[in-house]
Amino acid sequence: MRLRTQLVVTFTILLVAVIAAVGLVVVRSSRAVLTNQVDDDLRGIQIRIEPNRVLPIGVPDRGGDPSQRQAAHIVLNETHTVVYEDPSGFRDAPDPLPDISDLFDDASIREIVTVPAVDDSMHYRVFYEQQPDGHIDVWAAPLTEVDAAVSRLLALLLLAGAGVALIGATATWWLVRRGLQPVDDMVATATAIGSGDLSSRVPEATPTTELGQLGLALNEMMSQIEDAFAHEAEAQERLKTFVADASHELRTPIAAIQGYAELYRKGALDDQEGLDNAMRRVGADAARMHRLVSDLLLLARLDRGQVMEHRPVNIAHVIHDAVTDSQAIDPDRVITVEGPDSLRVLGDDQQLAQVLANLLGNARMHTPAGTSVLVRLAGKEDMAVIDVIDDGPGLPEEAISKVFDRFYRVDTSRARKSGGSGLGLAIVAAVVDEHGGVVEAANEPGRGARFTVRLPALVE
Repeated sequence: MRLRTQLVVTFTILLVAVIAAVGLVVVRSSRAVLTNQVDDDLRGIQIRIEPNRVLPIGVPDRGGDPSQRQAAHIVLNETHTVVYEDPSGFRDAPDPLPDISDLFDDASIREIVTVPAVDDSMHYRVFYEQQPDGHIDVWAAPLTEVDAAVSRLLALLLLAGAGVALIGATATWWLVRRGLQPVDDMVATATAIGSGDLSSRVPEATPTTELGQLGLALNEMMSQIEDAFAHEAEAQERLKTFVADASHELRTPIAAIQGYAELYRKGALDDQEGLDNAMRRVGADAARMHRLVSDLLLLARLDRGQVMEHRPVNIAHVIHDAVTDSQAIDPDRVITVEGPDSLRVLGDDQQLAQVLANLLGNARMHTPAGTSVLVRLAGKEDMAVIDVIDDGPGLPEEAISKVFDRFYRVDTSRARKSGGSGLGLAIVAAVVDEHGGVVEAANEPGRGARFTVRLPALVE
């Protein structure tokens, strides 16, 4: 069953239930009011038969139309044997007498009750009273007019209820059809998207309604999905480029190692100097392959979300050690460190050391020899902020948003000098993200490139 059909049917059932409940209350209330009027008539008769009682103003007399008797009167003796009967109704067509066989369970009770007629064709409101001489007077007012009025009211309520239910169902169907039109648009859009048209969008609806907001959210989601597909295609293209580059970079050292092995096998390396040079080159090529494989394995571990052991780390000490290592590699490069001697973060010291090593290695690789580097540490609010700033030519504008992408390499004025794989800054971004921080790239005014790492700091 379609949603709009379910809504219309459900509302119609609820409407009919409400109409039925209201009708029941109205019918019962009307019957109670009319029955109370009949009881008032009986109480007027009760007052009149009591000796020396004065009739209140407004109490109807049992008289009236002489051809019609408003109440039946039955007299019984002490043994409950009927000695007198005077039925209600017209004299020429009297009503059947009330059935009073079960009325005298307790002769001391004086109350008005409902009993059927002897032929069960009608009902009476009845009261009785035992007189001082022992006989019992029974007075019974028929409920014929009450039943007829209630029947007319019930028929009117049924007719009106049916009309209201029909109008309500029709109005509900129209409103639901109009209100759910955005859902139909969403279904059509989803069908188009499922067929491969990622540019399809839900038509704009009133943004203040839930369905309008849902349509806007779906359009936003589809825009993000379309962008994700575009980024995925771009990533796949970069992956293909990386695989080609990695294959080339691996093929070159492998070919060199094989060449030196072949020279050794053929006895071409018969002098010690040639053998030493070959072993040095083999070691360098093996180290190059080892770095590439290690970077790939680290990124794979970070992608799998492997839990690292985090503990308090003095990031100032990590920076000092990384700078010392970098100066050992390139003694001619001046590296200045600014900041406090102690600032603690929660993390893995080895990974954080690799972040600093990769940033400093990036500065060495992509700036001219002797270019100075500034490493600045500062505590800002609850963050540890690390800036690595060089005095090189800076980053091309189109590269700033891509430098942390995997396999991306800047190949302009910051040209490669040592055949990097394009994974160093990607590892930086992955490690920083795993530590709950962020890393940004920009150009420092008056200087070169600036890489900023922000990590949550521990409160001392």
